[in-house]
Amino acid sequence: MHCTVQKHRPGAFRWACLLLGSLAAACSGEGPAPLEGDAFDVERYDLRGEFDWERSRLVATLGLTMSFTGEGPRSVVLDSAVAEVKDVRQKGGGALPHTIDLARGALAIDLSSVPEATAGGPVEIEIDYEALSGDALRAVPARLGDPVAVRAVYTVSEPLGASQWMPCHNAPSDRAVFSVALRVDAGESLIANGDLVGDEDLGAAGRLVRYETAYPLPTYLMAFAVGDFEVERGARGDLPIAVWRRRGLPGDHGAMLGELSRAIGRFEELLVPYPFEKYALVLLPDFSAGGVEHAGISFQREERSTQPALASDLLLTTHELAHQWFGDLVTVATWDDLWIKEGMATLLEQEAVRAYTDESGAGTLNGDVIDLQYGDAVRDPSLAPDEKYTSGPYGRAAWLLTQIRSLTGEDAFWSTLRGVLEARRFGSIGTDEFLDAFAPALGPEATARARRAVTARALPSLEVEAAPSGGAFVTLRDPDGALVAPLELAWVAPDGLTRAQALLPGQRVEVAPRHPSELLLVDPQDRHPDWAFLGTESDLAAYAAAIAPLRVPSDPGGVERFLDVGGAHQLAALQGGLPEGLTPEQFEPFVEALDADAARAVAIAAACDAACAPGLDEKDRDAWTSVLTGVLAAAPYSYGLDYVDSYAACGAVVSPEALFADDWTALEAGLVSGEVSDARLQFLSKFRLPPERALGAWGQVALAASSVRARVLAIRHLAAYLEGLDPAALPAWRALFVRVLGETDVADVLNADLRAVLSSAAPTAAGNEAALEALIRVLRSRAARSVHPSAVCAAFALTVGDAGAFDRFAAAVEGADLTELPLSLLRSPDGCY
Repeated sequence: MHCTVQKHRPGAFRWACLLLGSLAAACSGEGPAPLEGDAFDVERYDLRGEFDWERSRLVATLGLTMSFTGEGPRSVVLDSAVAEVKDVRQKGGGALPHTIDLARGALAIDLSSVPEATAGGPVEIEIDYEALSGDALRAVPARLGDPVAVRAVYTVSEPLGASQWMPCHNAPSDRAVFSVALRVDAGESLIANGDLVGDEDLGAAGRLVRYETAYPLPTYLMAFAVGDFEVERGARGDLPIAVWRRRGLPGDHGAMLGELSRAIGRFEELLVPYPFEKYALVLLPDFSAGGVEHAGISFQREERSTQPALASDLLLTTHELAHQWFGDLVTVATWDDLWIKEGMATLLEQEAVRAYTDESGAGTLNGDVIDLQYGDAVRDPSLAPDEKYTSGPYGRAAWLLTQIRSLTGEDAFWSTLRGVLEARRFGSIGTDEFLDAFAPALGPEATARARRAVTARALPSLEVEAAPSGGAFVTLRDPDGALVAPLELAWVAPDGLTRAQALLPGQRVEVAPRHPSELLLVDPQDRHPDWAFLGTESDLAAYAAAIAPLRVPSDPGGVERFLDVGGAHQLAALQGGLPEGLTPEQFEPFVEALDADAARAVAIAAACDAACAPGLDEKDRDAWTSVLTGVLAAAPYSYGLDYVDSYAACGAVVSPEALFADDWTALEAGLVSGEVSDARLQFLSKFRLPPERALGAWGQVALAASSVRARVLAIRHLAAYLEGLDPAALPAWRALFVRVLGETDVADVLNADLRAVLSSAAPTAAGNEAALEALIRVLRSRAARSVHPSAVCAAFALTVGDAGAFDRFAAAVEGADLTELPLSLLRSPDGCY
């Protein structure tokens, strides 16, 4: 261990080494020893400074107010991975002995000379330091190829990143008041937690802007962002709501404000009043995550947060908003309890969008949209904090909570959550306490099942085999006890009556209708994921052949019943096709009567499949053409587009070239002024043009569109054409992707383009010379730093096993400003696999 001391008093070196461990081990380099200090509580963080763009560093002074318990000599160990600590002193007093352990990211401070510390506090100290930009302090300059050439710097702290931009006590249960005062240039703004409490004009030096919270926060929720921002402002009653984005960033920001207001209203109905002084959605470039919540402000990737008409954008936004209650008002006791906040946000995000998923108010519980992965536990203490972000604390936790919800009932579920929020306000909660809160409503047996499910790794499974009756024999297995609520089926008879059928673990059950017109509902409450328990190919095939068709009505009377079953069941059924016998004349009223936009969007794809079915009567085909032309011309149901793989089948009966002629003309001009919205582009991308026309239209969007997300969408859409493309046409496509590679430093564009470059690569290193030259430029660009590891691996793949070609590539980037990971990959590209 490297033992470093700066500005210490005599004897401080010996004290510091003792604090780090044994004197012999810590000072002789014989091995690391744990840092130890007294238990303490941070009451305030007061940060002031500025970001130095020339050196890409935060230059700051941090004021810390701490308290202790008991009496005696004091020492404290802060989490600190900042680049340089220049001075540590008592506020208004002298320097304090301190030492830095770079390997562990820790700053140890001797407070034995401070009378207030010996007496228990509070103690006020100040730390002068500098923090380098990196993963937790993101500095994005005005970049080559960015249609919005505006720089921004911002923090990304969850789970432990705060220590990279300020020394702190990085424990989620230790909450403190936070203030930040930064000097910004005259054309820039600061957004942070809390109230704006100061904005001083410094003349030519810019402005000094200060925010302060009136409530305590854990460090991972403390945040700030600086840039030339435009702000769309609104309000819900007395609550200010705003969307902050880089000046010139296109998007439907006004509509996003409306969705935020509606979602806040929904969450307040279910939970408690919104707890902070404001809500600001801040859209940021080169954001590594989709979104990160902070108290009163959420930071989100601008490429996924500008189109509330799209499910992906709206669900991300409502997820981060939901954290204002679970995560921010009440946070987790330890990172092992991450599932409480992430599971609740995953559940709540769907509650905010019921206008699009449950129009009739059927009350289904959204289990069908939960994503699970085998092996991911809800709570996994074996993982380090930054490794815990698997599907376990998200989808699996939401599934557990949804099962609990179905067993307790709506009133008890939401009243329990309200009780947690009120009792733990501005505090934290752990797993045992959270589950204990539901125990009175669940009862002892269900509570025991819930506790077992928290640690379960295996998923339940369905073994399916065809039955002579026309249905299937199904056996449910639940080896780890992940099921808290049973898996049930319901059959809806022609007279509307239902009969229930339970699938119990270990029992072989025949699933078959008693009447040909009976309609099957799998999991009628929609509390379990759809299809997630079908782990083998044979079970998937048997389910699709024998059970899925039973979910689709087979006669006109069944269609009427089908329209009453809720959007989740409609969506699941329509993924297998339209109801048998549904005519073109009946299609539009049928679609309008569906309960969810996703079901409607999927129904259109199913109609296109029906319209081009082999052997279809020509008169019927013409009727389908007429109906689908009208439906598609309206560009319907954008919220459901994320549930549709493609409308390519529609091209057999409708000409997308003719139907959207004006759009293709606009695309061919590059969309330099945003002539076609990103939401409509998403719709257009579901269709296929002839390859040459597609390259001419979408290629221009990839090069010149006024939004990064439009460029990314264009590249991904074009990449889908590569499989099966005429080899003679491939060089033109390869040239486009290489050109993009040479003209942008925008990470999202580069990441999408690297995949396209590899998919269109030539079979030899010589044939890929132009792409390799473009990658040399990327690696020499500091603005593209987040893509450098992927760029090295792409270059290795493009040399196609030619070791000499890769060595020449590595030599060509020698001297570039690279971090350790791309440097190590250049030395040993085997790490790319």
